[in-house]
Amino acid sequence: MKEYVFGYASLVGLRGDYSEARGEAPQPGHLYGFRRRWGVAMNNWEGEEDAKHFVDAATGERPRVRVAYLDLYAQPAGVVNGLVLPVDAERLAALDAREVNYERVDVTAAFGTPVLGRIFTYVGLPAARERCREGAEDGDVVVSTAYVSAVRHAFKGLAPDGLDEYERTTDPCPFPERELEVVQASGPGPSSASI
Repeated sequence: MKEYVFGYASLVGLRGDYSEARGEAPQPGHLYGFRRRWGVAMNNWEGEEDAKHFVDAATGERPRVRVAYLDLYAQPAGVVNGLVLPVDAERLAALDAREVNYERVDVTAAFGTPVLGRIFTYVGLPAARERCREGAEDGDVVVSTAYVSAVRHAFKGLAPDGLDEYERTTDPCPFPERELEVVQASGPGPSSASI
């Protein structure tokens, strides 16, 4: 059976990377019964220097903040736009490894268009959602400006009304933006962020 991943945030930006997967092109799609929100976070102070973390773009310092990402939550009348990516076992394993704050779930039944296989998406792990909730209480959650920009750019290219639909189906961000650079094991570079 063919398998797909529904991206509803930064994964939409992977459209070109997946254009040759199994000879199928990624396709815009809609997931019903959900809505987007800024609902997961990572503790930027955890992990060694070679672990993924963020530094302040101006100072190069590693701030003690929680960095939030987009997530899904159930809403019976909700609908979320995004991109359906064809995947094979190797690509699915790579996405599982990438999405460390999320768990993969089968959402085939919530997908509006008839499909020829199983569709997965990633939803926030309970611990990642708790970090975001605690951070909201503590007032130390921020959102990376680069992540916001990358997601908006991806949806602008998804469809003529892709960005407008993204904004209508996403809760307003309750956290301030901050100019951050992601640091991977190989050093600063573009964020591989989440979903």
